[in-house]
Amino acid sequence: MRLFFYHLREQFMSNQSRWWLWYPVFFATGIGLYFSLPQEPSKWLTLGVIESLIILAIFFRHHIRVLYFLFILGLISLGFACIQLRTIYFSTKQAPVPSEKMYLQARIKYLDYNSKGNTRLTIDKLYDFDGNFVPGTFRISLRGKNHNLSIGQCVEMVAKLLPNPKASLPGGYQFDRKSFFLGLSGSGYADSRVLPIPCPNEPTWQEKLNFWKEKQRTAIINHIKSILPPNEAAITSAIIAGEQGGINQNLINSYRDSGLAHFLSISGLHMSMITGLMFFLVRFLIALFPPLALRWNSKKIAAIFALVISFVYLQISGSAIPAQRAFIMTFIVLLGVLLDRRAISMNTIALAAILVLLFSPEALIGASFQMSFAAVIALIAFYEKNAVSLQRFFDTSANQNIILRTIKIILVYIAGILVSDLVASLATLPFSIYHFNQISAYTTLANLLAGPIIGILIMPFTLLSLLLMPFGLDYYAIKVVGFGIAVVNDITVYVSSLPSAAYRVLSMPFWGFIFIIFGGLWLCIWQGKIRRWGLLMILIGLLSMINIRKPDILINAEGDMIAVLDNSENMIILPHRGDSFTKKIWLDKTASTEINKKQKKILKDIIQGKKTDKTWINLECDKNNCYYKQKFITNKKDKHQIQNTLLKPEQGEGMAIYLPNKIISVRDKIGFRPWNLNKI
Repeated sequence: MRLFFYHLREQFMSNQSRWWLWYPVFFATGIGLYFSLPQEPSKWLTLGVIESLIILAIFFRHHIRVLYFLFILGLISLGFACIQLRTIYFSTKQAPVPSEKMYLQARIKYLDYNSKGNTRLTIDKLYDFDGNFVPGTFRISLRGKNHNLSIGQCVEMVAKLLPNPKASLPGGYQFDRKSFFLGLSGSGYADSRVLPIPCPNEPTWQEKLNFWKEKQRTAIINHIKSILPPNEAAITSAIIAGEQGGINQNLINSYRDSGLAHFLSISGLHMSMITGLMFFLVRFLIALFPPLALRWNSKKIAAIFALVISFVYLQISGSAIPAQRAFIMTFIVLLGVLLDRRAISMNTIALAAILVLLFSPEALIGASFQMSFAAVIALIAFYEKNAVSLQRFFDTSANQNIILRTIKIILVYIAGILVSDLVASLATLPFSIYHFNQISAYTTLANLLAGPIIGILIMPFTLLSLLLMPFGLDYYAIKVVGFGIAVVNDITVYVSSLPSAAYRVLSMPFWGFIFIIFGGLWLCIWQGKIRRWGLLMILIGLLSMINIRKPDILINAEGDMIAVLDNSENMIILPHRGDSFTKKIWLDKTASTEINKKQKKILKDIIQGKKTDKTWINLECDKNNCYYKQKFITNKKDKHQIQNTLLKPEQGEGMAIYLPNKIISVRDKIGFRPWNLNKI
């Protein structure tokens, strides 16, 4: 045992140069601890912990090992305090939501589009009919598409305001949490025409700058829509301006099922291609003029231009979290070029993670942050370990025959896509399972087919369109981008239509998910034999999926929509009008499929009490009531009231219920605590 600990210590010391790579992990751990708490912690307790650590550090200042331990606790505490301060800040932006329809005067803070292409307004500075101030910021959906409205404009309307929607089931996506950190008090819809009116107050210079930036984004989106057909325009708007709201839902499903959904979100793929193309374009242009090339360092000049275009692209794209992370990494890479330092390394991604989490700590729990960082970390770690072998394999020496060189370049390109896609897909697979309950079987095929179109056609002409747009000469460049998008759309439709293109699976338990994350980080950060322990943690996380099971019953927050498990472990939603969004989420999160027409007819007869089919589902109904596994679940005459107190969800919460041995027990409830900030 002593020998084992000696070798373990030796491995740790040999990785001393990589210790600091764990700093963002410890910082992120503090953020994760905050989100795992059942209620809002006291800010005074957090402050007390930080002060206690400072006092202990002073007391043990001559004990280096104790200081290391206190430093780790300090990083965790700082992460915790960072997200708590962020929550306190956004809590000041929350406000009660009026329950009735009302006349409103407001200012348009942001403008985007929903999946149907209809306009959505984010409005603030609200006033009612009597001129009373209505606190809060709300996202309002409008009927129709063309309203000739612009950001910064003041409008009047009759609207119904609604609170932010909660999760549709335990463990589901928490819409209220996302809205909270966006500063939204609620949503709603306009019940009248939206008419422009004069603004009572002049905006500040910061607001004017934001309005100008958003107006440019909106103008770009409208310009793209005026040139391209709807589907091509929606995807082009997503990769140029970061606007995904107008993408058809069927097309989104095709991208997800084919494994190309990452293309819709501006991230490292887009940022690296845009900046890389700009970098080589500038170097090429400088090389055309030998006096300039000999006098000036073309590499550093190109890096400056690439940095400028990456910043412009970030602003145009809306500065989403993946785009921020990509810009930070791009900035560090280009800074390395300017300072003659090695740019792409694990240090780069660690610094990018710290900066993103410092300014947007809530990003940690988002699938976008997790998957983008997981893919980049895995790729860097893979190429760190196999750099020599890959360099030898990818070698295309000038002394080779031109035909052999060409063939080898093509093979190297294909191999590069396959290897990179395999590594990135394996790294993001646990996150895809946990968040989206899906495994895309043909991701590699989709990337192999779409990769050349994206790299050779779409992104170069995207850059060209951005450069020509200020001069009004971008029409044909955008047309080429649209042509490439159309081809990629066809590829996604084809790949997603292949047999078993997307598997629906249940999420692993949260503790298993955490084991996989830390196991992956251990495997990627450490070097040498010690990294193998990461495989054990990943294995434990994967084994956690053995014990997961579906709930027997799902009940929505209002108590009027119920789903039960049939004999083949498929969740069956009892007949209920509307709320198709919740139905889809229930089926996705329980890895279930929608029943066919024949089964719908049988289910209707069962609900009406005409028959039973216990070979399919253990459900029987009489004239008034329905029973599942001999347990009362609903009164058909009053669908909004579940009579059995054991199955009645609390107000504003839904629940998933297990029936082990016919004993009913509540497994979990829905609701996210900062939206109850009674302890702040």
